[in-house]
Amino acid sequence: MTDSALDVAARIARGESSAVDELEVCLARIRRHNADINAVVTLDEAGARAAARAADALRASGGPLPPLLGVPMTVKDAFETAGLRTTASHPPLAHYVPASDATVVARLKAAGAVLVGKTNLPELASTPQCWSPLFGPTRNPWNPALTPGGSSGGSGAAVAMSFSYIDPGSDIGGSIRIPAAYCGIAGLKATENRIPRSGHIPHLPGGRRSVRHLLSFGALAPSVADLQTALTVLAGPDGLDVEVPRVPIQTVSPPGRPLRIAWWDDFGGLPLCRRTRAALARTVAALEAAGCVVERRCPDGFDVVKAWQAYGWLAGTEIGLDMPALARRLIAVMGRFITRDQPIAHAFVQGLALDAQRYNRALNRRDRMVRTLESFLDSWDIWLCPVAPTTAYPQSELLWWRRPPDIPVDDAHLPFVEGAIGMVTPFSLTGSPVVVLPAGVEDGLPVGFQFVGRRWQDEALLATCAAIERVLGGCPPPPRLLDHA
Repeated sequence: MTDSALDVAARIARGESSAVDELEVCLARIRRHNADINAVVTLDEAGARAAARAADALRASGGPLPPLLGVPMTVKDAFETAGLRTTASHPPLAHYVPASDATVVARLKAAGAVLVGKTNLPELASTPQCWSPLFGPTRNPWNPALTPGGSSGGSGAAVAMSFSYIDPGSDIGGSIRIPAAYCGIAGLKATENRIPRSGHIPHLPGGRRSVRHLLSFGALAPSVADLQTALTVLAGPDGLDVEVPRVPIQTVSPPGRPLRIAWWDDFGGLPLCRRTRAALARTVAALEAAGCVVERRCPDGFDVVKAWQAYGWLAGTEIGLDMPALARRLIAVMGRFITRDQPIAHAFVQGLALDAQRYNRALNRRDRMVRTLESFLDSWDIWLCPVAPTTAYPQSELLWWRRPPDIPVDDAHLPFVEGAIGMVTPFSLTGSPVVVLPAGVEDGLPVGFQFVGRRWQDEALLATCAAIERVLGGCPPPPRLLDHA
């Protein structure tokens, strides 16, 4: 593993390094590698150096120090940053400069983090790859021909390359979890509504809000300890996002007994590639050898295909509410060519019809699946599942009027949407907290797994994942970073 955010903060706090020095190391990496990776799309060297000098002055003052003092951070370009361009990769926002920070950005700055720049994403965070119409593609640090995942693909690549040590993410269909897995880092999708969305695009600045479900926030970082700090910093109401309740941060330790871990690998019949299968077998064996109780189990009645349908209906309806009628009609026409092997895409197009009865059916199905999963987790500390059927795959520009290319899984091919997000959307539907942990490298590419916990019990999930991280050992840095260490 590379340095963590807390490693950097500790060095600065002890006087072994300065915030200015730590920043310059990151800027040097960006200068050396970003042209090849294209993770950072807006760099603020002057602002970062001023913030780093202020962090060093605060440390020299002898007062109490915030938890991320001097830690270089990047920010997904979907979050507004005061005085710094925020585009969400949406051409009409190419020159948009917000007057204030998104809540997550303001809170990370208040915790001492130093904003280095903004990271790439697909237009309006809309796809599980990272191809921007403004900035082009972000490339996977392990293999530039492959995707880093999306939509927080620039975030995942930046943290993996140690351009920064923490980057806040948003996740409606794996947008934190997929980049974490494909780039070999840790990621947290907190419980839905645990972290405010204020200042996140979409919705568009000054526009109405339509998405009320499925969207969660969190962070990408090198370690679980970093994610624990991020949750402490980011969670809680801000007086703007009225759906965020006041849930106090709890101090939680792992259970004082062997961990009980259920695992599952059958999501609607989606196959797993040989790398993912090998990593899953190795992970299960390592957890068993560490004394955990590990069983292949799935909640009774947790129907993945029905979850896909409900997810598609909800996403299509809520996203469609803010789309022009003509755009919805055009997509509906294209939807006639969707085949039966694309259930998520088909349900999304159905959702665009804005049928209130279908929408209500989806919400009721969501309620049942939440109850089913929560009841299952009464008996297990955590549920271990793959993030995707395959490791990172070849990236291509996705255009709404053209069927996206299938995703290769060894000798098979999966429809793009189902192959990309079929294993993450059930937990977007339930709003569950999920941590992604790297489980090593198979044949030159990192593999990560989802660890699903109970709603509103993010702290317990993270404490359990900290114990699991010690067993799995994390992931080494990408070879290109080691070559220039």
